[in-house]
Order: sequence, then C-alpha cells, then structure tokens
Amino acid sequence: MSEAAKPTVKTCPRCGKGFECLHAPGCWCFDYKIPPENLENLKREYDNCLCPVCLKDYTESPQRH
Repeated sequence: MSEAAKPTVKTCPRCGKGFECLHAPGCWCFDYKIPPENLENLKREYDNCLCPVCLKDYTESPQRH
C-alpha cells in the first residue's frame, strides 16, 4: 500500500467528530452524489472534508440556509 492510499483521521468541521479520509479516488466520499447547488454550499461553508453523517445531509436535497 502506498503512502497516498493510507487514510488520514480528520475532524469534521461541521460536527467535530473524527473520521477516516483518503483524500483521493477510492475514498468513501466518492460514492456520494451531491447536487451542484449543494456542492457550491459545501465549498463556500467548509474548507475541509465532512464526515459521512454530515456529508449525507448534502446528498438528499438542496440546503435551505
């Protein structure tokens, strides 16, 4: 396994919980389908990856902020 493929433990900027991130293709987050308007909200609101629970909130419907 290469160094790039090892998961990093990150802290979700939204909820504060820890989670593993590959930060590359093959990471669990690549399985999520995020509508374009939600993707823009994510980019604007957060500067790092969200945990699976928080990211799921952005997959279901446009955010109503």
